[in-house]
Amino acid sequence: MAALLGNPGREYERTRHNIGFMLADLAAARLAPGGKWRDWKGLGLYLEFEADGRRAFLLKPQTYMNLSGQAVLSLASFYKIPPAAILAAYDDMALPFGKLRVRKDGSAGSHNGMDSIISALGPALPRLRLGIGPRPAHIPGKNFVMSGFSKEEGGRLAEFLDRACDALKAAFETGVENAMNRYNYDRDKPVP
Repeated sequence: MAALLGNPGREYERTRHNIGFMLADLAAARLAPGGKWRDWKGLGLYLEFEADGRRAFLLKPQTYMNLSGQAVLSLASFYKIPPAAILAAYDDMALPFGKLRVRKDGSAGSHNGMDSIISALGPALPRLRLGIGPRPAHIPGKNFVMSGFSKEEGGRLAEFLDRACDALKAAFETGVENAMNRYNYDRDKPVP
């Protein structure tokens, strides 16, 4: 299962904080072509598909970022998905724009959505951090994540989301460690 974090509503659609939802839409088109998002108990939208012969889910919590754990816990509990089999994808202003980091576990950092998920499920769940930074020192974090991408970033966004979708697919099909080995590299260096 992949929980892709963002905020519902048109006013948030093209903000940095919603890069998880942007990835969700791309992943739905690539991993489950023709699939339809369905409501999950008013807590989120989910899409069921098959990945490498196994049942898989994409989830876009609709609880707003700070309560993402409610939707993730509800779907995971119903389908008996352990935390280690859930990949949370979210924006990370500590990483430069365009960087990906796949991790097996860890802290929430300053991300309230991840904090909510960790509070609901514990820290032992994989994550795909999507770099949206760096945040300029004079802009508060909340203002930065709610802002749109710069023109230069906008020009690179499709490529970034494409690589993130490849990393998500690799995590589904061959596991988180494989995704870490293939996608945790510097953009300017060749893939190991």
